[in-house]
Amino acid sequence: MDPSNPAVSATFGEAKYIEFPCLPEGTKHEDGTPALNRYSATITRGHDFPGAKAMLYAAGVPDQNAMAKSPQVGVASVWWEGNPCNMHLLDMGKTVKKAVEGQGMIGWQYNTIGVSDAITMGSEGQ
Repeated sequence: MDPSNPAVSATFGEAKYIEFPCLPEGTKHEDGTPALNRYSATITRGHDFPGAKAMLYAAGVPDQNAMAKSPQVGVASVWWEGNPCNMHLLDMGKTVKKAVEGQGMIGWQYNTIGVSDAITMGSEGQ
């Protein structure tokens, strides 16, 4: 979609984005390290979202330091077993998550809708 195209602008209007509270760029933690968790700091800062912190610990955040400082990275995959083109993507996502965690970040793997074509959709394909 090209917002400079008058037909698109007339149909869809201006692009609107939801404002999400985050730390200002260049923010540092008390120990002087850069705050890489500018967005996740909203739910991990430790004072007004205790339920969110409890859920994150239960899901695998290892300790208080990681909760306060580690960026949280979503690793999406369109894995499913019914398509040979996509069936390896769960394992690939696990590899990506392991690499993310090896860099001191918290990886959260999740799935999303995968689109297939041809035989797996019940047609000959085009």
